[in-house]
Amino acid sequence: MTRRSAFVLLALVLAACTAEGTPSGFEGVPISNPRELPVTGAFVVVRPGPNGGSLLDPVSGRIEEAVAYRFSLGHCGLLSPIDVDGSFWDPLDGTGPTGAELGLESDGEMINSTGGVIVVMGDELRFRTDSGSVVRFERHPGEKEYPGCD
Repeated sequence: MTRRSAFVLLALVLAACTAEGTPSGFEGVPISNPRELPVTGAFVVVRPGPNGGSLLDPVSGRIEEAVAYRFSLGHCGLLSPIDVDGSFWDPLDGTGPTGAELGLESDGEMINSTGGVIVVMGDELRFRTDSGSVVRFERHPGEKEYPGCD
């Protein structure tokens, strides 16, 4: 084996390990053995919202930063309350399993219940679906309005 062939082989092995063990956007955070999120209380409607939905307060407890937890979007996908680490979260953007931009309002995983893992990193949350899509979120301050969902 030539030196160049050995280098190419090593690069391929390292790339494969990185892709499996630490997906893009989760560098330094092992996600292969996620924790369970702490159980929280049920949402209570604060009052009707100005857009016809319901204003809710977050009910989740704090979790450890840079630690992966099992998570599933609710029945209405990204329109469902995403209540983690004592806050609601607003989606910013996302990428599909191939790295292409993800349509947050049209992708099948994002408009339905979808399982994966979440990690809180400061005021950002990242959600990786079981198929490999990644969505970035920012903290939402205080209560948030959610529409009814069929």
